[in-house]
Amino acid sequence: MGDLKLANTPSIKSMPSDQGNHSNERSNPDIIDGNEYIDPKIERSLVRKFDIFILPMCALVYYTHTLDRANLGNAKTMGIQTDLGLINNEFSLVLILFYIPYGICNIPAALLAKRFNPARVIPLMMGTWGALSTITASTTNFGGLLTVRILIGIVEASFMPCVYLYYSLFYTRKELALRTAAWGFTGFIAGATSGLIAWDVSQWHRSLSGWQYLFLIEGGMTVAISVIVFFVLPRDTSSKFFTADEQRVARIRLSRESELEGVGKIEWETAFAVLSNWHVWAFAAMAFLCGVGVASASNFLPTMVKRIATTTPKANLYTVGPNLVAAAVQIVSSWISDRYQQRALVSFFTLLVSMVGFILLATLDLVHNTRVGYFITYLITFGTYMPELLMPLWLSSNLTSASARAVALGLFIGGQNIGGILSSAVFRDEYAPVYKPALITVAICQGILLLALLAMRQTYVTLNRKLARGEIGPVKGMENNPGFRYAI
Repeated sequence: MGDLKLANTPSIKSMPSDQGNHSNERSNPDIIDGNEYIDPKIERSLVRKFDIFILPMCALVYYTHTLDRANLGNAKTMGIQTDLGLINNEFSLVLILFYIPYGICNIPAALLAKRFNPARVIPLMMGTWGALSTITASTTNFGGLLTVRILIGIVEASFMPCVYLYYSLFYTRKELALRTAAWGFTGFIAGATSGLIAWDVSQWHRSLSGWQYLFLIEGGMTVAISVIVFFVLPRDTSSKFFTADEQRVARIRLSRESELEGVGKIEWETAFAVLSNWHVWAFAAMAFLCGVGVASASNFLPTMVKRIATTTPKANLYTVGPNLVAAAVQIVSSWISDRYQQRALVSFFTLLVSMVGFILLATLDLVHNTRVGYFITYLITFGTYMPELLMPLWLSSNLTSASARAVALGLFIGGQNIGGILSSAVFRDEYAPVYKPALITVAICQGILLLALLAMRQTYVTLNRKLARGEIGPVKGMENNPGFRYAI
């Protein structure tokens, strides 16, 4: 795994003393020196353009992705089980089988994006899952719903690894968390939006059921937005959106943290060699633990709220508040993570709050204390999603090859998505309305993850100390950048 700079390492190098040599290098666009001077004005202009063209589009993609992840949970409160004649644990089975392709197709999707460009793959996959979402409204039985959800799982598997990989083509480590939280913020807005739409359509009395209108509206929105995303997302830093000086600065920035492989090329040996690194598998295991909580909060929050709200419209409406508060927490926590370059500690303290929330939700008598129960749902969304955001950034920051990142991120997201299988399996109908065994299971997974976060952080702290003392190094791929250190 490649190293990264310490938090106090400047991102803008001082003006080199040998002006002539660097002038000759700048005259040759094919020669990139990571120590080359960067004009702060050009860098600010470049990052500003990244934020203008990339952030809104990725935010819209995540918005639609979260809509689909939330709508099945809302549909459950709107009678989809009764309308489709689902019996026993067939609804849970739909969720479980969705997570299988959602968990195993991540590496192929990431490699597909590396080969054909994430800016093309992301909107194409997005339009496909939007179309499949609209088709869900036409299902009439368990088999039809299961088929559509499996297909959606295949195409939605592309989203997370592709977007993280795409971000690594533009942003540096010190910029990643807050930018990722910017589109993650819209995910919580999507959760709130889905609750509002569900609350509205659940009161319609027309030819279709409320859950059918939910899928039609949200699926149609996704298809329309995917067209916009396809034409706006920059393909790479050589896009027409950027001047020649900005393009060069972009390459210098990336050369300081990774090998310059270019878009449309896969270093196959490097890509799969990363699978022999135990750090990558440790992150995949942590992703699984994280995924149990993420899937539980996403799929079953409306169900958990309904036990407090007592009616379907209120259950859907009451999911808005926890999602909005969680969005604000995510923005603040991501800023702190970027400012102090602390991925593990920020993940740890926010997740600790959510673990306490799951324990309280499982153990307290909330039938007679509904206000307390509703407050606890805010604790659940407070930190459950933070490791989901920060850990893949942490992992990719410690890899210097984009090909290696594609495989590692695919494995990480796959582990997280497979965690959804355990979540779906433990939220069984016979555990309703409290779902105590399921909630305790989530809390245990989060407790183990808390310990793993601290252990992995200490691993990198130890490696950084050895690098500083010269006991190990140089790191493969970063031989010309001995000042790089592992992200912690």
